[in-house]
Amino acid sequence: MSSILSDYSKWDYMFFTRMWAQVTKHLTKMMVPSSMHTNPAFETFIWFVERTENLTLEEVKELIIHFPENYRVWWNNLYRESPIHVLIETGLVLFIFWLIFIRRTVDPKKASKQNLEKLTPQEVDWLVKTWQPEPLVPDLTEQQIEQNAGMVCVTGTSRDGYITVEGIKGQVLNLSSFDYLGLSAFDSVQRKIQDALNKYGCGSCGPRGFYGTIDVHLQFEHDIAKFMGTEEAIAYSDSASGATSTITAFAKKGDLLLMDEACHEAIRTGVNLSRATVRTYKHNDMKDLQEILEGIAAEDKKKGRDVLQQRRFIVTEGLFRNTGEICKLPALLKLKEKFFYRLIMDDSQAFGTLGKTGRGTAEYFGIPITDLEIVMFAMDATLASVGGVCIGTNEIVDHQRLSGPGYCFSASACPFLSAAASQSLKELEAHPELVAQVTANAKALYTGARAIKGLEIKGNADEASPILHLQVSSDLSFSKTERKSIIMHIAKKALELGTAASSCKFSLTDLSSLAPSIRICATAHLTPAQIKKSLADVAAATAEALKAAEKGRK
Repeated sequence: MSSILSDYSKWDYMFFTRMWAQVTKHLTKMMVPSSMHTNPAFETFIWFVERTENLTLEEVKELIIHFPENYRVWWNNLYRESPIHVLIETGLVLFIFWLIFIRRTVDPKKASKQNLEKLTPQEVDWLVKTWQPEPLVPDLTEQQIEQNAGMVCVTGTSRDGYITVEGIKGQVLNLSSFDYLGLSAFDSVQRKIQDALNKYGCGSCGPRGFYGTIDVHLQFEHDIAKFMGTEEAIAYSDSASGATSTITAFAKKGDLLLMDEACHEAIRTGVNLSRATVRTYKHNDMKDLQEILEGIAAEDKKKGRDVLQQRRFIVTEGLFRNTGEICKLPALLKLKEKFFYRLIMDDSQAFGTLGKTGRGTAEYFGIPITDLEIVMFAMDATLASVGGVCIGTNEIVDHQRLSGPGYCFSASACPFLSAAASQSLKELEAHPELVAQVTANAKALYTGARAIKGLEIKGNADEASPILHLQVSSDLSFSKTERKSIIMHIAKKALELGTAASSCKFSLTDLSSLAPSIRICATAHLTPAQIKKSLADVAAATAEALKAAEKGRK
C-alpha cells in the first residue's frame, strides 16, 4: 500500500482530495432537500467530508499503517466499557459470515433431478409402485370409535311421535326431539310448505341485503314481532348463525361479555368470534355473577374508568339446552340494571314451551319483553322450520341488517321455511293448550325420573322445564370416563327397548364441567301411557348399564 501511495505526488494528492470534497459537498446540497440539512445523518456525512478535505498524504499513510493497532486499542476500550455490546456484535458478525460463506442452500428441483439421474428406470418404477401417501384423515382413536358406535340412523318418522331406526325392529318413541308442540305434523303447516314450493321454488338465490329478500321473509318478521310485542324482528337462515351473528353484531374487540358457563355451542362460537373480553360465571349462579360484577366495578373505580365508555353485556339462555334449568331472569335483570349492563338472551328452548301462551322466559316470570334488550331464538325448535330470529327495538334490528354477518353474507332462508314458520306461529296462537300440555307432560316426566334408581336430575331443573337431563347419581363412585360409558349404554339399551333418548357427552370445547347425561324432552303429543313406558325403559336400561359397569371393574 505504501508503494502505491508513493507513486502520487504530494501536490496531486492534495488537489484530488480537495476537489473531491468540494464536489461532494456541492452535489450533496443540490440533491438533498433543504428540509434534510438538519438531519443527523446528513450532518455526520458533511463532517466526514470536511475532516478528510485537509488530510495530507503522510497522514493518510500513518492512518493506514497504524490501523490494526488503533483498531485493537479501540476494541479493548469498547470491551471494557460495554462487554455485552461487544459479545452481541461479535455474534452477529459471525452469523453473517456463516450465512455468506459456510451455509449452503439446496435447490429442491436441482437436488431431486440429480437424485433421479442416479437411479435406474427399474428403481424409479419400484419407488412409484411402493409409495404410500399419508392418509388425509388420521385413524380414529378408541374414544372416537366408541362414540361412533353410539350413533343411530333414523330412517323414518310418523306424526304420532314415533320413529324408525336402522337396526331396530319396529317403531320407537322419540323423546329426543325439540319439536315440543308437534307443529311439523300439522296439515295446515305442510300445505303451506307445498304452496310456497309451488309458488317460489326451493331456494332464495342470494343474501337478504341483495336480491334474496322475498315477501314471505318480511311477513314472518312482521308476524313474530307482533306476536312477541316488539317493534321489529330480523330472521336468519340458520339457527346457529343467528346466535353467532347477533352476538358479533353488537360485541367487538374492547367490549366485555359475561357469559353463563353452560351456554350452548352456538353462543360460545359467537362470543369467540366477537373478539371481546370474555368472563364466565358459574352456571345460573347469581351470587357468583354479582361477585364478578362487583369486582369489575371496584376495578373501574380504582382505574377511574367510565362504565359507559365500554359496551358490556351479560349473555345467557332462557332455558338451558345443556342442563334443562330455567334462567333466574328476575335476579339477572336487577343485576344488569344496577351495574349498567345490557342483556343478550337466547330463548330458543323456552319459546313455545314456557309462559301461558308460549312467549318464553319473560312471560314465564311475568316480565315485559321490552325490559330485555336483545332476545333471539331458533325456529327449528317450536316453529317447525329452520333458521333463527332476533327481536327488539328498531335500532337493535336495523343495526343487524348492516352488521349481522349471517344476514349480510349468507343466502336467505328458503321461502317455504319462512312460510312454515308463519303458519306455525298462527297455530301456536290458535292452540295455547298445546303449551299447557307440554308443561303437564314435563311435570310427569320430572316426577317419574326422580324415582329411577342410579340416576339423578342434573342441577336444579324446574319441573316445568320440557328438557330433562338425567346423570349417573353422584353418590356412585364412577369416574367421568365410566359415567360416559354408562350413559352411552343406557341410551343404546333404551333404544332397543323402544325409547329414543339422547346421550349428551359434551365436547372438550365446553367451558363448564358438565357431566354426561341422558336427555329426554317433553312434547305435547305424549300420553300418560307413553310416559310410563318410556320411563320404565330408561330405568331398565340404567339397571343393566350399572350392572355391566360394576362387572367391568372386577
